[in-house]
Amino acid sequence: MEVGLLDEQHQREGGGVQASPSNARANGRDRKVGGGGIESSDFSGNDALCPPQHLGGERSPGFRKRISTRIQQPYKDPNWSHAKLESLDFDSINSPYWLDLARRPPRTALGYSGKTFTRWALAIVIGFLVALAGRLIALAIEHIAGFRNHKLQALFDSSEPDSHAFIFFVLYNGTLVLIGSMLTVFVEPSAAAGGIPEIKAYLNGTHVKDFLRLRAIAIKIIGTALSVSSAMACGQEAPMIHIGAGIASGLTRGEKHFRKLMCWKLSKTKKFESNLLRKFHNDRDRREFICAGAGAGMAAAFGAPVGGVLFVLEEAASHWSPQLIWRVFAAALVATFTLALIKSGENGGDISLAGLLSFGTVQSVQDMKRQVVSSADGTLTVSAVDAPVYWWEIIFFALIGVGGGVVGGLWDVAWNALAPYRPKKSIFKVAEVVGVSLLSSTIIFALAYSYPQCSNNGSWSCRDADNWGDWCNGPADNTTCTGTAGRAQCVNASAWVCVGGENAGKACRGRGDCEWRGGACMPVESESKFGVQLGCPVGQFDELATIFFGTREQSIVRLFTQSGEPFTISSLLIAGFTYIFMMLLTYGCAIPAGLFMPSVMVGGCLGRAVGQLVKFYVQDSVFSGAYALAGAAAMLGGVQRATISLVVIIIEGTANVHFLLPIVVTTCTAKLVGNLFGHEGVYEIGLRRKKLRFLEHEPSWEMDLCTAADVMSRPPVSFPVVVRVGDILDKLRMCEHNGFPVVSMTDEGDPCTTRLDRSATLGDGLHDCKFEGLILRSQLLHILSTRYTEDSLDPSALWYKVTVPALEEVSVDGEPAMYDRMAYNTRLTVNALADMSDADRARFVNIGAYMNCACYTIMESCPLSRAYKVFRDMSLRHLPVLDIQNRVVGMLSRANFDEETIHHVVKAYYRDEELHQQPREIIPPRLHGYQQVARMLNREALVADGGGLIGGPVHSWQTRLASILRPY
Repeated sequence: MEVGLLDEQHQREGGGVQASPSNARANGRDRKVGGGGIESSDFSGNDALCPPQHLGGERSPGFRKRISTRIQQPYKDPNWSHAKLESLDFDSINSPYWLDLARRPPRTALGYSGKTFTRWALAIVIGFLVALAGRLIALAIEHIAGFRNHKLQALFDSSEPDSHAFIFFVLYNGTLVLIGSMLTVFVEPSAAAGGIPEIKAYLNGTHVKDFLRLRAIAIKIIGTALSVSSAMACGQEAPMIHIGAGIASGLTRGEKHFRKLMCWKLSKTKKFESNLLRKFHNDRDRREFICAGAGAGMAAAFGAPVGGVLFVLEEAASHWSPQLIWRVFAAALVATFTLALIKSGENGGDISLAGLLSFGTVQSVQDMKRQVVSSADGTLTVSAVDAPVYWWEIIFFALIGVGGGVVGGLWDVAWNALAPYRPKKSIFKVAEVVGVSLLSSTIIFALAYSYPQCSNNGSWSCRDADNWGDWCNGPADNTTCTGTAGRAQCVNASAWVCVGGENAGKACRGRGDCEWRGGACMPVESESKFGVQLGCPVGQFDELATIFFGTREQSIVRLFTQSGEPFTISSLLIAGFTYIFMMLLTYGCAIPAGLFMPSVMVGGCLGRAVGQLVKFYVQDSVFSGAYALAGAAAMLGGVQRATISLVVIIIEGTANVHFLLPIVVTTCTAKLVGNLFGHEGVYEIGLRRKKLRFLEHEPSWEMDLCTAADVMSRPPVSFPVVVRVGDILDKLRMCEHNGFPVVSMTDEGDPCTTRLDRSATLGDGLHDCKFEGLILRSQLLHILSTRYTEDSLDPSALWYKVTVPALEEVSVDGEPAMYDRMAYNTRLTVNALADMSDADRARFVNIGAYMNCACYTIMESCPLSRAYKVFRDMSLRHLPVLDIQNRVVGMLSRANFDEETIHHVVKAYYRDEELHQQPREIIPPRLHGYQQVARMLNREALVADGGGLIGGPVHSWQTRLASILRPY
């Protein structure tokens, strides 16, 4: 956790802030800093940061306008408080022993080391396991929802009142979500929602505790199957990304879970751990596998391996490399191919259509190739898959993008406004989920029952007719099939194929297509009919009931691929706007749920409605399915603000590059319009609402006004290179920092340089010692934990090798066994801070042998925007701040780069007239010369919660030169 303002997380992360006598003097009085009045009471409390209205001084209208779109009040959810969060150690520990190992060439085979081979093997296994988990969810949804619809249809066909069907529908769905919400709330709260904001935060460097453990993944799988089957407006695509990341994280710790499961420790297990997986027990390697798992989850959801890689790159990962791209692509490809193999039995052996949500099936693609789009005069007749895209249609596609951006932007604003009012207590969370389910079930049942729209379900077609093979409306339909009276029939046949002869297996539309080749045109009867019949006649389906109750994948396929009109415009509009309202209520509830499926459904319905209007009133030869594709892309772009990955996912899912230009135009337009409502998509809003720290790609403009000394946490808690065990124990008990500067053992400061803020430094005699390196809390805990191992009483035990009784006996070299413990176990659960005897406390340990002696550092006069780039691009957790004499004067961590922290400092140290200049207004330079020096030296530090300080006097070449030319 980070060091910063007013938060336990600020006190845990970086090299620490220790209470100083100046804090007592600062408390209880007002200060004037940089022209703004600041009360010390504004800096106390448990909130992460002071809200903007608590900052002193009046703000100019321009300044308020610039920050209003980005600074939002954090959502105080007790399940996701800062106190439960820490950061991850992505930076490697460049200890002297590590540097020595780096000079040794690794063992290789075919040019690859054993660790590289293991990475590739794990990536393949991750993809395979993710595909199996996705197929398990799909089968569960199919059977659970199928049983409900079968029972519902039986109740409608029986003599029972229709109210019995309604009661069954509502109670069945309510029971499903009740089980799912209780598992989520009382067993594993981290399994709620989609999980993408948490994955973004984790890959950015924030450790979300218990989010990726196997219990959370198991609850996610069960809860996703239950929630999607309950007719709520949610999908399984976003949970699949969380499931994939959890499988990847758990696989790297497989032997740990195996021992917990089997409740024993075998020698083979220990050997397996040390040889294969133990080397990946660090945050840096686990981050790459989690990226692979997330990409495999997205690829399995849509059958889009390239789209899965791009989604992780665009939306999730903050770190990227060519090697990582290949491993993520390997996992995504394996997941897609495995699902394709599993589904090939259903698709007649075809493996070209994979994914839980494929935008096409074997039958639908064949239908697209068989069906034609014709103009009224018959001059144009083409296959639906090759339907033309006219130049003037780009205007309509752009308008669909505008509509998607407006609807998506307004949805984000509404969801952000609704989030603070969601219940906080567990029992009320369960009640909310059940209430949303009951309301959703009532609305969709009432709409389907009150507005019946019946259409052909595709299981009946004409025989012995002039329009042989065309769909008809059941045996009672005497008008659709035209031809010789008495011979034309409407029979149960979803398709017609040649049986026997040279054309065996090929589609036919009459006897002549097969008989002249020695075969016969025979019907293909389909037991699984599209849609939900509800109260419609045989051979027809109820449009709204099909959209709300039925398999949404089939409805989406018909929206995207069918050249005929599977749904009327009124049904499409009702379904689209109803799903928008249901999405608003569902997403954010305490149950696993994703936004991809309902967003695609909303965009597909509204886009198809626009396409049918264009077809009716503008040009009858357009393919309205292309407008459904564009609408889905527009809705996803407006809600999520993603572009490249969405385009590729839709193109891969439809296997049709023909509509690339319309989808690109629509997606980009939707993103630009959605940004007018705020630059944050739903996942970025989720990050803020859950108070998960996330560092954006580029620094904010306010960071250009600050230096590292303005926001650094000070003074640091340091250790000398050789330290007593008792001193380590006392300092670790005193604070919860996770990184500590290591300084030289003697005062090597420049005697000619006077320290101007000596009263603000530590009283441990280390303030003038040179900076040597950085050591983590986990490393110190590992050193202390060696005292409590099973062989600690043995004089040859590791404890007696790492620590010595006298300073003269300290060895410059460290112990290799200690390096191994520190490298592969970054989080220690042993109580290493227990009381020790006086003899143990008096022992010495050389922590310089284990510290990171090549960590990144910056000067205190470094611009904060530059420090931000170093911190984020290098994936750091701690960034020591040094002065010109190479003495550590502060520490930067994740919390110090928080927007509200920066805003607080800017308002404290700068006046409004210094921050902004009106256009064409001539203002003299801000400050220069000795005025600037006096300002930097005389300003006071800001008090942080717990007694620490933020900012304060700045020392630079100007102050050093001024101290010589004009003493203060």
